[in-house]
Amino acid sequence: MAATPPRRQPAAGPSTPAVRSPAPPPPAISNGTQDLWTDILRSADRAKALPRKNIVLLSERHRGRAHLLDKVVGKRRARQPLAIGYDLLMSDDRDDDTPPVSVVYPPSSHPSLLRLVETTLPPHPLPNTAVVIVLDWSKPSTMVRELLAWLGWVDAWAARAAQADPSSEVDEMHERLESHLQHYTEPAAASVPLTNYGAVLPLGQGSLTRNPAGVPILVVCTRADLMDAVGDEMGMKGGGWEERTDWIQQVLRTVCLAYGAALFYTAPTQPHTYAFLREYLFHRLYTVPPPLGAEGAPAPQRFPFPHRANVLDRDAVMVPAGWDSWGKITILREPFDAARVARAWDASAARRDDDEGIEDLWAAMIPDTERPAAAHPVAVAVTSEAEQAFLARQLDGLVKSDAKGVFRRAAEAVDERYGVVGPMGTGGLSLPGVERAMAEMESAAEDVGRHARKDSKAAPASPDRSTVQNEALHNFFQGLLAKKQGTASATPTPTKAAPKAAK
Repeated sequence: MAATPPRRQPAAGPSTPAVRSPAPPPPAISNGTQDLWTDILRSADRAKALPRKNIVLLSERHRGRAHLLDKVVGKRRARQPLAIGYDLLMSDDRDDDTPPVSVVYPPSSHPSLLRLVETTLPPHPLPNTAVVIVLDWSKPSTMVRELLAWLGWVDAWAARAAQADPSSEVDEMHERLESHLQHYTEPAAASVPLTNYGAVLPLGQGSLTRNPAGVPILVVCTRADLMDAVGDEMGMKGGGWEERTDWIQQVLRTVCLAYGAALFYTAPTQPHTYAFLREYLFHRLYTVPPPLGAEGAPAPQRFPFPHRANVLDRDAVMVPAGWDSWGKITILREPFDAARVARAWDASAARRDDDEGIEDLWAAMIPDTERPAAAHPVAVAVTSEAEQAFLARQLDGLVKSDAKGVFRRAAEAVDERYGVVGPMGTGGLSLPGVERAMAEMESAAEDVGRHARKDSKAAPASPDRSTVQNEALHNFFQGLLAKKQGTASATPTPTKAAPKAAK
């Protein structure tokens, strides 16, 4: 078979364009495209290098959680009542490629709702999850009970997560938390960068005695501006209630110190408290502490927290993890026994009923502001009295208590007994006549008494006293009748004049 000769290219002409190799793009376009793809790949690598962080927000109902989310997340929207809530916390820096933080929150502490938290979190959640516990200052009597329940759930959840994932490195997490507490340095008043950690001291007494998994924990007390109003409602004003609120702060700080946790107060009257809390959340999630016991220059932080602790402003308390100690807690208001509070907390956490628990200390200091309502309230039947019967009963009481009515009823009874007497003269109703009759009756009684005494001396037996009184009254009325008859006979009667004799 003959070989096919090579095909000849036509010559270039006006109708046939010359075939040329593609020209390279302009240098500016090539460099720009290359820089764009490089930036995209670099940002993707950084996004892969930064793991996704999570926040578990634990709160009972009506504790200010919705308002706290609106302030911290930075957007206000209506949230549907779901079995498990979800939100995103974005960084303020638009140029920052930090992935958003997932915020997961159950509606309450019901066990069925808390089980959904573990299924909502991604696999291996312990190294990348922080827990925020919300308490309410408008209900101070429930604070310690809710805090005890939430921290107990955190310990149980961390133990289950570590058991399900042997590679979770719980010991490493505890060492990381201990290193964070040891290397904490309070920011200076001026913005001066920290050049050296200095000498690393061991943890103080009562610090990180609990929280074996090393979970980052924040305790947030909302509505701190209402603490004085609560004192007014309970009838405790002035220094007495202020002393108790300081005691609450000391107890919360003692518990947070044992767990390596931070304490924040938030209030609508103090907007910066929400901003500080937001900054601290990013700082706590993305700050990697140096190895345990390391000294030297600190590594640059992606999200620094340049704010100093504040324990004097009662509605804006802020205690970062690593700043506090038993000495600082006690000096706020003495006397305060931090060791006793720590022992009481351990007894309550271990459910040792024989020992003094933290609930006993709390109930002795803080009055109960939340009385549980009855599960099935019984309707109380009220029987009302008939209106006419009620009015008649009130009228009888008024008549019985009327002094004039007594004499009126006595006069009516006498009239009914003796009948109606004929008309009396005007002289019988005159006051001088009554007085004269009373005087004559008294003198007649005295005369009868004298005669009776004379008769008693002469006779061996004296007549009955009632007989003497009856005789005196009889004589008195007989005298009155005789006087009336004498007066009537003495009155002249008109007579006709005799006719004159005829002359």
